[in-house]
Amino acid sequence: MRTIVVVILGSLALLAVAQAPSYKAKPVGNLKQVMRSIPYPNSDIIFAVQTTAPKDDDEWKKVQNAAIAISETANLITLPGRLREDGKPVPVQNADWNKFARGLVEAGQACYKAALSKNQEAVSGCTDKLSGACSNCHDVYRDK
Repeated sequence: MRTIVVVILGSLALLAVAQAPSYKAKPVGNLKQVMRSIPYPNSDIIFAVQTTAPKDDDEWKKVQNAAIAISETANLITLPGRLREDGKPVPVQNADWNKFARGLVEAGQACYKAALSKNQEAVSGCTDKLSGACSNCHDVYRDK
């Protein structure tokens, strides 16, 4: 009898877990808010290395984290349902939009790898890729 109760309770627990609603990501901020909140300040951290080298491991960790944030921005700007500031949808269905987003990932990864080396020149070398990734998209999609 005890075995039957354990099996029934176990089955009910599994059923409850299987039916629990999972989190579904959805946009919170508009595109401009995301851009001003994540890639702009984080790219500033990376670009600042060109003139001032981080002094210690904690400062290098900030540069590494900034590079990760740049890469993760691609996930945020390609999230279906995100709107621009004017209320129009972000063109996530456009091939070039997705190509530009991949460029952010690549630039962020290059800067992360450079920051791991804790070498000012290496980080300075990744900034062209970062600047280019931003410009590629801005040249097409940014409001003039």
